[in-house]
Amino acid sequence: MDSQAPYHTDCSACGTDGFIIRQYNTAPDGGLRALLIMDERTEGWIGIPHGGFGMGAIMELLSLSPSFPDDPARVFPISADFRMGGAQVVVGDTVRLAVSAADGAGTGVIEKEGQPYPYISGEITCKKDDPAGRETLSSYLPANFADIADRLLALPYYMKCFVCGVGRDEPGLRRQFRLVDGPGDRLVVSLIGFDPADKDTVCRFHRRKNLHPICLLALGDETMGWGAFFLSQNGGVSVRLSYTFYREIGIDERVVVFGRGERVKGDIAKRMMFWASGGAAVVKPDGTFEIVMTSSGQWLAIPALTEQMRQNLIPAELTREAFSIAQGRPAAPRPT
Repeated sequence: MDSQAPYHTDCSACGTDGFIIRQYNTAPDGGLRALLIMDERTEGWIGIPHGGFGMGAIMELLSLSPSFPDDPARVFPISADFRMGGAQVVVGDTVRLAVSAADGAGTGVIEKEGQPYPYISGEITCKKDDPAGRETLSSYLPANFADIADRLLALPYYMKCFVCGVGRDEPGLRRQFRLVDGPGDRLVVSLIGFDPADKDTVCRFHRRKNLHPICLLALGDETMGWGAFFLSQNGGVSVRLSYTFYREIGIDERVVVFGRGERVKGDIAKRMMFWASGGAAVVKPDGTFEIVMTSSGQWLAIPALTEQMRQNLIPAELTREAFSIAQGRPAAPRPT
């Protein structure tokens, strides 16, 4: 039996014009099932669906389960741990999503027919904090947005990517990433709510006037991946991603998403892994920050994706500068 929860009718993910889940059904075991079509709207790396879609779909379908809490007081903080990279999925594929929930926790799995391993699996747990993640993010979180506002170096972007694409036919987040390059840590950030045009891009992906989780899942993945690039000098595919959300975030709030590379292991000629941390913070009226999300992740470096970055990120001058900075050269002065 196809279903649609009435309290999600204003949701950009599962509402009447939902971009992730239009219909789902209840399985005999009480779990929920849905088909996801990974069309051009989902693209991240060229020809590959963005992992944010899969992660967002798992969290969305779980939130529709009668067995999963809907009251924010019973939900937050909520942790989400994902593993990916089993089945290979490309733009154009249809995959199956299944979730189950009980006692304030849930699991989800996305599978491609004929593949022995899942594309993405996830575990979601309500009322679970992340003290270590908060401590890590706090260690490099600026005291005030004014401390970094004039130090943001633009990074290159893609044409069709769901997160950063500027030439999409379908709606996307249209975020640009920026490097805070200076003494100490190199941070990568992405901003939400600082530009009135955001209401037609990232903020259109909402549920009950709060940013949809897919926004921060996808942005967290990308921002941390960029942060790790400046350590590894390589692009890669996500292997594990973990998030903790501390509250809902209104579409009228100003948010900064952070990412920092943490460590690299291995050699690109053989096998290289890299790790990053990050999170998101709301900017208060006085410029100080309130942490609303923490995140961490692990990536497998892929030489073909590094070459894709060199050839397809635009504009070319920003791409060259990003690789130059990653190789240890100082950033070139930018016009004021």
